[in-house]
Amino acid sequence: MHKSIIAGFALLALNGCATPESLHRQAIANCQAVGISDSDPQFANCTYAYTRAHLENRLGNAYRDALDAAPPNRQRRHDGIF
Repeated sequence: MHKSIIAGFALLALNGCATPESLHRQAIANCQAVGISDSDPQFANCTYAYTRAHLENRLGNAYRDALDAAPPNRQRRHDGIF
């Protein structure tokens, strides 16, 4: 059981390492969509900005998910439900 848990975490870690290449491809596609081509001097800045924005969004989502990890208080009335 212990080995399978470790193997699962190892697979998750490897999966997280495989994403930067696809993230870079998506950043290139986003830059080309707004009219910045490979020959443009701002191309490197554009791809960096799109990559950075995606990583910051992912970090923000992970943070919000961690805040919502606690189970809701079942004795509280539901807010916003009429």
